[in-house]
Amino acid sequence: MPILQSLIYPLCFTSLTPAQELEPGLEMPEAPQRRRKRGRRSMTGCRTCRARRIKCDEAPTKCNNCTSTGLKCEGYDLCRLPIKRKSPLGRIPEVELCLAWVPTADERRCFSYFQYRSIPSLAGFFDSQLWQQLALQMSRADPAVYHAANALSALHEDSETTKLLLVGENLRRPLHRFALEQASRSFALLNRRCASQDPERVEIVLICCLLFVLAELLLGQYTRALQHLRGGLRILKEAQNTQKQCIPPCVIQAFRQLDVQSAHFGSGPLLFANDGLKELSDEDFRRPLHRLEDVRHNMSSLLHAGVHFLANRWRLSSTEVQTNYGKLCLKQQRILSLYTRFRHQFETFYDRYYPSLSYRAQQSADIVRLQYRSQLVAVKTCLMKKPVPNDLIPEYEALLLAHEAYMAKFSERPTITLDLGIIPGLHTVAVNCPRYPLRLRAIKALLAWPHYEGIISSTFAASIAIVSLKAESEAKDQKGTSCVIGEAEEKLARYLFDTVTSTQNIPNWTTVRASRFLEHYKETKPSPVPESNQKSDTHRQKKLVYR
Repeated sequence: MPILQSLIYPLCFTSLTPAQELEPGLEMPEAPQRRRKRGRRSMTGCRTCRARRIKCDEAPTKCNNCTSTGLKCEGYDLCRLPIKRKSPLGRIPEVELCLAWVPTADERRCFSYFQYRSIPSLAGFFDSQLWQQLALQMSRADPAVYHAANALSALHEDSETTKLLLVGENLRRPLHRFALEQASRSFALLNRRCASQDPERVEIVLICCLLFVLAELLLGQYTRALQHLRGGLRILKEAQNTQKQCIPPCVIQAFRQLDVQSAHFGSGPLLFANDGLKELSDEDFRRPLHRLEDVRHNMSSLLHAGVHFLANRWRLSSTEVQTNYGKLCLKQQRILSLYTRFRHQFETFYDRYYPSLSYRAQQSADIVRLQYRSQLVAVKTCLMKKPVPNDLIPEYEALLLAHEAYMAKFSERPTITLDLGIIPGLHTVAVNCPRYPLRLRAIKALLAWPHYEGIISSTFAASIAIVSLKAESEAKDQKGTSCVIGEAEEKLARYLFDTVTSTQNIPNWTTVRASRFLEHYKETKPSPVPESNQKSDTHRQKKLVYR
């Protein structure tokens, strides 16, 4: 036997003859494990080949691998997401789905983020049939909703890094490029869907419309978000008029929330224009409440009336308020009376059932308490001339303490949700409270939790409150705002400048009018950002608006 063969032969077999057994105490040496050499990740293959995990020949237009085997080549992506070895947000498990189409690895990753991070955030402070059931099911069944969900998911993931201080899309950011591509795919599929007679097309278009509204809000593009909202409201109105489509109530409720909120942004309401007072009955606020669903129903009806009244009031000038003071006072007293009855009704429910509620239900009940307390203070003071009397300082302080207690108790902080929560109350304190230290604390709380509640941004609310507070303190030769702004002053100034210059109709926003922000704001361009972070003018022209 050749020497080389005699050396290799014993290593090729694990079973030895008795004569070949090892001596006691000796171990057979282990063969070195062969490791597969990992190649570099392909960034340019067609979508079909990448989904099949085979090498693509990257032929122009359509690859030969697909055409030669009779498969449909899905084309080439404009960008690929970078490989994330370690995510600062923790590991996101991958979702295994049986889809009628073949998604890429990047799409699967983004959809996992949508399911495990975006959906819980959108559900916000209450359990949501819209997001936790309907939207999730439709995104698994329809590719247009799937791509729209991925676009929102990519922007949501990016906003966790930027803390919502970035205004507009920046195509130097991979997640922004990926979101633009996914939105484009969704638009193309929706165009084909609208030309068909599919009975589910209206519902699909409305869900996609909500996803696009939220995606634009995460980019700080209010004008485009309101365009999507108006388009969705027109589709919803046509569907209700024809009475051929049965739209899920949770979808209608979501559009109603956004439509009523849009009144504060100079854009509505368009479809739900009534003030909501006629729908409210005294009897609804007299009988005891035994379920959290009934509590939320009453609170939603009151919010509709209260938000609508405050929006109409802040649209009026001082002269118009004096002219219509009698009518405004009657509506104010009616709303305050209903809120007072609801407070008694809710507190009875709270004392009786709160200890037995689940953690999630307790969070919802505490948010309802913040909602009605914020509305009570805002409605009570909206017709007063500034400055607000010092007699109301205890109410502002109690409201601020309630919000701080909630933020200390519950660590879950969604980035974007349709439900109103802490922003209206904290903004009321930050803008109107006569005591400056309380206003500083409210601003600090807003900055500690960057997020959207519907169309309202905590970062924008804090920014305009800072401008107003600095102007008032300078007029009275007082100092102390720098301790809140600190190193973030330059970032907030750039964010505010980008928001004001990129948003239409901003002088008619009620938050701007109520805080007298434009009277104090000097539109000076902040210091330029580094060249690596600059946004190209051509990039700014690319929009996600569905036409």
